[in-house]
Amino acid sequence: MDLHFNWTALQRAFEELDTAQTARPLYDRDTGKGLWLVGDHGVYLMPNTVDGCHHASAGGRVVVYADECNPSALDFDTWWTNKRASFGGDDGCEFIDIAPIRALAANPPKPRFAVAHLIIALSPADLALSLAWHPPARS
Repeated sequence: MDLHFNWTALQRAFEELDTAQTARPLYDRDTGKGLWLVGDHGVYLMPNTVDGCHHASAGGRVVVYADECNPSALDFDTWWTNKRASFGGDDGCEFIDIAPIRALAANPPKPRFAVAHLIIALSPADLALSLAWHPPARS
């Protein structure tokens, strides 16, 4: 299932990562700075850092929900069904390196296109990243 994360909302997460010095380990494994894809009460991305520019003001977390699995925007049956279809029934966390995301964003399909969404395609065995683009505004 494809999960869509609003690019504008992700900018706070990138700022947090860029300004942080310290990253939390994932399951006792040092991954360095990046995003955690978390499945529990919905599915969301969050920086794994503890000391970036938004950390204190955001109560310790910058969280960006998948459009399809956002408990604040969708009724329970919808987000829960989508969470199970994408992430599975169990809670968990996966590390995502931001370097491939930034590389994708640096190569728009046409001049002046802007990123609209980060898309994470999840299957039981794989995780794939892609971007959805906005064409330039007409003047």
